[in-house]
This record gives sequence, C-alpha cells and structure tokens, in this order.
Amino acid sequence: MTTLIMQCKNCLRVFSSGINIGSGATVTLVGNTSQCPFCGSFENIPDGTFRGTVEGIVQVLEQSENPLKRAGELLDALERVKSQEDLKRIKSSPKWSAFKKWLPDSPEKIAAYIAIIYTIVQLLTKEPKMSIQYNIFIEQYNQVVNIKNGK
Repeated sequence: MTTLIMQCKNCLRVFSSGINIGSGATVTLVGNTSQCPFCGSFENIPDGTFRGTVEGIVQVLEQSENPLKRAGELLDALERVKSQEDLKRIKSSPKWSAFKKWLPDSPEKIAAYIAIIYTIVQLLTKEPKMSIQYNIFIEQYNQVVNIKNGK
C-alpha cells in the first residue's frame, strides 16, 4: 500500500497525507486537504489521477534518448520551484512541454510530484534500460515513503 506524502509549506516537514493507495489501484483526487501533524497547517493534496500521472511521466521519459538523465533534470527543475512563476516557467518551457499535462498546477502540490520523479530516478538508477511498470513503481515508492518517514 502506497501512502501519498506531502511537504508542509509552513514548516517544510514531510508527512503522510493519510491517503493510502493499494498496489495496482488507480485513485483520482480532487479538492482534498491534509493537516500537517507537526504545525497544524492545512495543505492541498494534488488533484489528479495518481496512476495516470505516474504512467504519463514514465511514458514521456521512456521515449527520450536518455531517460535517467531526463528524469534527473526534471527532478532538479521541480526541486527549484518556489513560486507560481517558477512553475509557469517550467510548464511553458519547450524543454518540458511533453510533461505539461503531468505537472502540478501550483507550487503547494510540488512535493508529491517530486516524490514521483524521485522514485522514477531511483528505479532508472538501478536499471537504466528498464521499462517501468506501475506495480514496480509502487513497490519502490513505498520504500521511498518509508525512508522519508523514518520507518
């Protein structure tokens, strides 16, 4: 079971959204929030279909000449997002146009997308030529979530 993780925009700590996604499941989220257990701030959970987002990003990466390099560059770009303007720059850049459909619509939702891309980078680092299947992604994502949450 995958737990969708978030980063609090107030205290910057990572926490579980409280939403668990079973292996192979598809979940569509719209208009959800989760309360940070550290400071009490309410954070927006990214809208969208988790499986669709993962599979869409993986499909774009697999079509690139060097998926690991491309995923690493996207991860770096997303980690630098601090404002709506930063996100707009990425989404309007020709370099990232293929990912536009799969990127968040606000900086507050960026942590979940960073976790997705980070997990993909981890999988590609282990086996650069692998075709990433959703169930394999979920297994790795669970490990990433457990490491980030200290379990």
